[in-house]
Amino acid sequence: MLLMRWTIFFIMLAFISAILGFGHIIGSLAFAAKICCFIFLSLFIGKLYKTISEC
Repeated sequence: MLLMRWTIFFIMLAFISAILGFGHIIGSLAFAAKICCFIFLSLFIGKLYKTISEC
């Protein structure tokens, strides 16, 4: 759940910096949000597969 919070945090920071006009920060924040999201999804799918295979 922590990775999902970090993903949402980076996405919100990217939106806020886009609204305020900080263009050079947006790319870094969006990249960090993407990385956190992919890590979260891979861990989620792995846990889901493990849970299904135990049944």
